[in-house]
Amino acid sequence: MNARTLRLAVDVGGTFTDVTLVDSARGRLLSAKVPTTPRDRALGIIDGIAAALEAAGARAEQVAEVVHGSTTGTNALIERTGAKVGLLTTEGFRDVLEIGRIMRPDAGLYDFSVDLPLPLVPRYLRCEARERLDAQGRVLVPLDEASVRAAADVFARERVQAVAICFLFAFIDPTHEEMAARILEARLPGVPISLSARVCPEIREYERTSTTVINAYLTPVMATYLDSLQQRLNEILGPVRLSVIQANGGSTSVAAARRRAVTTVNSGPAGGVVAAAFYGRRHARDRIVSVDMGGTSFDIGLVENGACAITTEGSFQNLPVRVPIIDLHIIGAGGGSIAWRDAGGALQVGPRSAGAEPGPACYGRGGALPTVTDANLVLGRLSADYFNGGRMRLDVEAAKRAVRALAAEMGMGLEETALGIVRVVNANMVKGIAAVTILRGIDVRDFSLLSFGGAGGVHAVDLARALAMREAIVPPLPGTFSAVGLLVSDTRLDYVTALGSAPVAQADPAALEAAYRALEERAVAELEEQGFDATARSLIRLADLKVAGQTYELSLPLPQSKLDAAGLRLLVDAFARLYRERYAFFFDGEPIEIVNLRLTALGHNAPIALPRYARASADPSTALKQTRPVYFEAIGYTPTAIYERERLRPGMVVAGPALIEEETSSTLVPPGARADVLDDLGLAIPIEPEHA
Repeated sequence: MNARTLRLAVDVGGTFTDVTLVDSARGRLLSAKVPTTPRDRALGIIDGIAAALEAAGARAEQVAEVVHGSTTGTNALIERTGAKVGLLTTEGFRDVLEIGRIMRPDAGLYDFSVDLPLPLVPRYLRCEARERLDAQGRVLVPLDEASVRAAADVFARERVQAVAICFLFAFIDPTHEEMAARILEARLPGVPISLSARVCPEIREYERTSTTVINAYLTPVMATYLDSLQQRLNEILGPVRLSVIQANGGSTSVAAARRRAVTTVNSGPAGGVVAAAFYGRRHARDRIVSVDMGGTSFDIGLVENGACAITTEGSFQNLPVRVPIIDLHIIGAGGGSIAWRDAGGALQVGPRSAGAEPGPACYGRGGALPTVTDANLVLGRLSADYFNGGRMRLDVEAAKRAVRALAAEMGMGLEETALGIVRVVNANMVKGIAAVTILRGIDVRDFSLLSFGGAGGVHAVDLARALAMREAIVPPLPGTFSAVGLLVSDTRLDYVTALGSAPVAQADPAALEAAYRALEERAVAELEEQGFDATARSLIRLADLKVAGQTYELSLPLPQSKLDAAGLRLLVDAFARLYRERYAFFFDGEPIEIVNLRLTALGHNAPIALPRYARASADPSTALKQTRPVYFEAIGYTPTAIYERERLRPGMVVAGPALIEEETSSTLVPPGARADVLDDLGLAIPIEPEHA
């Protein structure tokens, strides 16, 4: 039997399922793209694995690991198809989920017409326990076990499928939550229970309650999905390890993902940002805006100093979460986004998508509404014969019918309408990028735009030009690039110890050092359980600090490994520098408080390498496939060179207008632009001064 040397990454999107295979022993990296199967996503996964193995000429028994970026949790939140959850909370705090914060999603502070998302737990399933700790963890009111048993009776009668427990100061002392859990476990055998002290042991009861409830809401869904997927993978691949990507960009075991289901939301898009950081480091680009334009969404991430931007103040579907996640901004702008005329007669694109079924009109699966993909096909920017490597033939006439119907509504011509669709979706994407850069005080002109996803390359240069960025980069395997991120990710575990708001001036460095060591002991034990010894792991200490009296804190790594008195002073100095960088000022001498101690534990997986190719002359004519007319603004249809990306070589320069086609994507080089071919066949397209 062949040795198990292959690793597979599976990224399930709204329209396509991407599978990337790496064979470290032979230095190969291959990918496949198949339609997502919404009714049973595992079918698409199995189809994609089969296609990748066939492309590699490999056998199932050679696969050692499957790394999975799952949309199951995300879809359960979007569609509200998670578990029926009961919430047990401190007496008097039953309505925390309803009250929330003053912030209103996607609207102004004073817009009272906005509907806030409904809580995941209706009020009749929110029960109270009589107990109370103070802010230092001292018991004011002991846990009344009768009130917990009464809640258990309600949950049993209502047949809840999961329970969340969130007591007011459990992040300081979890004893009451643990006592309540034991009572509920005895009364509700088999019902998973999420404790806030384990899921999110941090200050702020609303965010902590929301995070714990989301975890409970998703736990049965993820457990069922992952158990079923593991079984089906074992049937086709034999005993294979299944790892799950988390929203923090790291992978974890199935067992850990079942316990901490909240961390699996948005895991696929997180893989794309990890891949962008990996690719940027490879090419000495440490400031990147990563954009993943797939069939359904446009996912925007930020890479600074070669690392993904991480936040603990995120949200899923406008529900706050308080766990470390990659700072992602996702909008409904993909190849399948539907174009439509609004009540005022203006052209709009998205957020509604044609998805995988029926898909854009040109897919020939019954779709009749015009999409971005249809518009690009009408403009000649996609090849009808070479979509997905020729495995799908696009119906040009169906695309024209769909766009022409909208053109009639708008009183416009066919090409004018198709170009209008492209311009509107580009404007939506530019606005999304600005939301994570310009609106946060980040000068986007210092960044490279790294664009991937099946639809990304066609729009990349237009977006970079609109934002006056340095360049647009389209990496190799762009259509399945997020799956590359799954392969390069490390196993990641996050731990936190809450301190409340402890003044630095009164902090005991020895006590803080002991707290870090306790976290490290837990981390090492869990990493060893997953097979990572001392040579394959690293531990990163961080701390959350804030100015006394302010509401929110900044997280930063410790300047040195041991937190003694000198290390504490260095930490405060580092906080002052970060504060000035973020907010442009800092008043020396301000009292500083430590809110949380954090530890990130990494288990390092085997590194992968992208293939490198020998340099060639600048002339790309050996890769020329054909010439065809492509429609551009202001100049109309223009003869455009079509190149095959696999035949390009480093050193070649592709002058626009040109299209560079490959199996899973196409890259548009507009008139006046050029694409420089990098050593791994990545494409770097400088933005000339007149566009910057």
